[in-house]
Amino acid sequence: MNKSRALSIIKKFPEVNILVLGDIMLDEYIEGSIERISPEAPIPVVSIFNREADRRPGGAANVFNNLSSLGGKNIFMCGIVGDDAPGAAIKKQLHARGAEVAGLVVEPGRPTTVKTRIIAHNQQVIRLDREERSPITRQSRQKVIDYVKEKLSGVHALVISDYEKGLITEPLLREIITGARRRGIVVAVDPKFSNFRHYKKVTIVVPNIKEARAFARHELESPEDVLAAARYILKALACAYVLIKKGEQGMTLVDRKGHAVSIPTAALEVYDVTGAGDTVISSLVLAQSAGASWEEAARIANVAAGIAVSHRGTTTVELGELQNRIQNSRFSRL
Repeated sequence: MNKSRALSIIKKFPEVNILVLGDIMLDEYIEGSIERISPEAPIPVVSIFNREADRRPGGAANVFNNLSSLGGKNIFMCGIVGDDAPGAAIKKQLHARGAEVAGLVVEPGRPTTVKTRIIAHNQQVIRLDREERSPITRQSRQKVIDYVKEKLSGVHALVISDYEKGLITEPLLREIITGARRRGIVVAVDPKFSNFRHYKKVTIVVPNIKEARAFARHELESPEDVLAAARYILKALACAYVLIKKGEQGMTLVDRKGHAVSIPTAALEVYDVTGAGDTVISSLVLAQSAGASWEEAARIANVAAGIAVSHRGTTTVELGELQNRIQNSRFSRL
């Protein structure tokens, strides 16, 4: 794919309608410095210097934010938050991005997932997770299903972002995937292992190398191993495509006929991989919905991921950044 073709696809991103369903969380960053070891235990003492933590919507909410920052105008978000301050903060930030509050289902008594990262000297010292991973209540599940079914008729694609926080379950997937397939809507899944076997007959599954290895149940040490794992996933789930994210080795896209495309990484530097998977599935689905083939979409997503890993923490890729990276690439073809 040449630059002109890629840029023409990206230009159509604002015309796409996408629904995101998944685990919403708040990513919190607290910065400080380390000057001594605690006398109480052999651990560093972090002197905090930012009065207020840097709080950013994460998980599926970061998928939504990436879709929005990449030019998406009609993007809908559905997920669960708690009736608490972190949930309110996420609602406020997503609403500012244009998300409908109706899609953010509040489950009383359930805490909003919060991941707190302590950063010192540009390195993560520790991460503290506050979460409830048990399945959401039947009442909450029905509210989610009702919202998704209402929106399916007006979108090009459904993105399912699974972080194993209790929203995505087999009963939920069964109803939603069936409804999307009935309408001919693309279903793209960023999976986690516990639900992997339930993503049957979706359009595309986008696991990382660890998730693909766990599902295929063997080591992926060579390109042939990766290809075999992708074909195993295709057969087990009866899906149309598998895109395996291989980190610094790029991506491999395989279709149900066994045709495979290996895409080398486009990263110029790797600073932080947090949220890079969210950028991949966001740009992938935007591009395909804007008229790209899945191979073209994967190549565009590869460039977007290369930008994401050059930033620290949960981040979004801006439309202008993606356009400039493609335009200024030293390669004539992506």
